[in-house]
Amino acid sequence: MLMNISFKQMDSSETIKAYVNEKSEKLQKYFDGRITVTWTLSHEKLNRVAHCHLLGNNMDYFGEATTEDFYASIDLAIDHIEKQLRKHKEIVKDHLHKNRVV
Repeated sequence: MLMNISFKQMDSSETIKAYVNEKSEKLQKYFDGRITVTWTLSHEKLNRVAHCHLLGNNMDYFGEATTEDFYASIDLAIDHIEKQLRKHKEIVKDHLHKNRVV
């Protein structure tokens, strides 16, 4: 997994980077090949924004969350992407099942 983390209008934090790496590892189970995860973390007034862009296996997913805490924003962004991945997996599974010759 290739990981890119950028901080906009703020200083980088090693604890946040470690947390992002830990949470992003959960996404690896959905892919067989190589994936690229790009995180952009920023402040917007009193809110903390986490953008996550995931590319892999001819798939492109995006998750974004805004809360008052970076850790909560990261968790919500991961949840958005996992929801998209589960939905895609369900669609592919249904499609394969319908086209199976019995």
